[in-house]
Amino acid sequence: VAPSPVPTPGLAKRMKKSKQSLQVTKDLGRWKPADDLLLINAVLQTNDLTSVHLGVKFSCRFNLREIQERWYALLYDPIVSKLACQAMRQLHPEAIAAIQSKVLFSKAEEQLLSKVGSTSQPTLDTFQELLHKHPDVFYPSRTAKALQLHWQLMKQYYLLDDQT
Repeated sequence: VAPSPVPTPGLAKRMKKSKQSLQVTKDLGRWKPADDLLLINAVLQTNDLTSVHLGVKFSCRFNLREIQERWYALLYDPIVSKLACQAMRQLHPEAIAAIQSKVLFSKAEEQLLSKVGSTSQPTLDTFQELLHKHPDVFYPSRTAKALQLHWQLMKQYYLLDDQT
């Protein structure tokens, strides 16, 4: 039996690239464009992949490592990034609005909401005023109703400043 030839550097490079492309195509099936958009927006809001893993409901269950790998791929893998961007651009505006409404609240947003007293009966106008006073803090697609609902949740779990 003749000894097998030593692989050339070009062959090793091609094998590595084919393994990368297999990984890319494997991930394409599980990560939907809506998931990518949700991941990007949630990370930009919280700056914390663990919070995203715990607080965001994607189209299927991803573990923390998969979320970290996808975030890294979106940032640093030009093939994955390009394909994901193309797919996200094709999302319907209503789908984008629905995704944006699911974005987690940042700590700064919750800090402002926690200042609204628990004994007060805030109206939508109260939350609309908060939006107008702090446009740089609140996520652009937040509505007064969304703020009110989140404030009610915070009140329920005793997360407001005047609660113990």
